[in-house]
Amino acid sequence: MSLLNKPKKKPSVRSLAKATGLSVATISRVLNKSENVSDKTRARVLSALQEHGYVMNSAARALATNRTRTIGAVVPTLSYSIFSRFLNAVEQHLAELGYALVVATSEGDLKTEAKRAKELLDIGTEGLILSGAMHEPTLISMMQEQNIPFICTSICENNSDIPAIGYDNTVLAERAVNYLYTQGHQSICVVHGDVKNNDRTALRLEGVKRATKALSMTVSFLEGALDVSGGVDTAKAFMHTENQSSACLCLSDVLALGMIFEFGRHNINVPGDVSIMGFDDLDWAMHCHPALTTIGLPTIVMGKKTAQAMVHYLDKNEPIKTLALDATIIERETVRKI
Repeated sequence: MSLLNKPKKKPSVRSLAKATGLSVATISRVLNKSENVSDKTRARVLSALQEHGYVMNSAARALATNRTRTIGAVVPTLSYSIFSRFLNAVEQHLAELGYALVVATSEGDLKTEAKRAKELLDIGTEGLILSGAMHEPTLISMMQEQNIPFICTSICENNSDIPAIGYDNTVLAERAVNYLYTQGHQSICVVHGDVKNNDRTALRLEGVKRATKALSMTVSFLEGALDVSGGVDTAKAFMHTENQSSACLCLSDVLALGMIFEFGRHNINVPGDVSIMGFDDLDWAMHCHPALTTIGLPTIVMGKKTAQAMVHYLDKNEPIKTLALDATIIERETVRKI
């Protein structure tokens, strides 16, 4: 082999230590993102890494430290922007803290979720992020027995010792009903997805029932698939029944969008003929026509707080505590005062 084709020797931790005049231990602390290194020393080592073209072998680091610095997340689907926005915030904040994110989907099935969670743990993820607080008991007991940290998200009103970071779905639904009541709506139709394996929807329905009872409002319910097509179908059902409701409270924005589309096709004016309120504030909610009045969920903040709590547990042994985040009603154009 000619000298021109001879492969360049990969720099090692020892060669970097020799080049910088620092100890092997100091180089290792920088590579493993330890906080016990001064900013000046860290900058010196990082400069040497770049100069010598050093690439950290993640597999070797995992073997040496028994750490993969990888977090797993199982969500129902990636088809809805609320989950992608949340995971994007989680991933960005984890990256800032020196961690990576691996994602799997469950399609809202608890057995599938448990299977996907185990697959993530089998490849070395150090913690899990889950949606809601309804899960297979075997999954929860396994993580508790093996001391695997996990966080339930999009919920905070679970009455257990399972840590959750999210919002109070029951209270937010009550707030939405009260808002419609203050706008003069005495009779509402509540449009929702399947409650099976979805405790967030079940809790929102509980809040609706509690609020409408307290206000002596008339309420009816329509269930559809949790997507835009489900909103279209529920709009059709609304039009073909003796429904006297002046407003539809959709417990997800995707249902609200489907209803707006279908009402428009039948020349039913929103909000002139019927008001519509959503729940999520997805990225298109302000741009649809008319712009959707909705509950703005703190999705991005929830992602950052979840990532932070997980890393602080793994790196600093700080307990993961349940955290309730606030949400707001965003008034736009789909609800009229009567």
